[in-house]
Amino acid sequence: MLRFDKPAQPAPSGKDAETIGIDALGFLASHDELMRRFLDLTGLEVTQLRTEAAKPAFFVGLLDFLLANEDDLMDFAGSAGLDPSEVERARDTLTV
Repeated sequence: MLRFDKPAQPAPSGKDAETIGIDALGFLASHDELMRRFLDLTGLEVTQLRTEAAKPAFFVGLLDFLLANEDDLMDFAGSAGLDPSEVERARDTLTV
């Protein structure tokens, strides 16, 4: 009898949406090329990040940015100890 097991999935991290957003910003800040791409796409300046990061919509846009590119998403999720689906759930939570 053939058995098809589901691949093992990482356990949920238990991080809340805001923490995931903050982790994403830290990840972005540590990757110059990625940060440049984000700033170019959003039209923001580095000096505006602190002000914008006080707004929930900023993190929605940041997580959208990471979700739009699978390589970026997987790099962030791996570095933050997250399942990639947690990033999407965090984004959805922040839009409410």
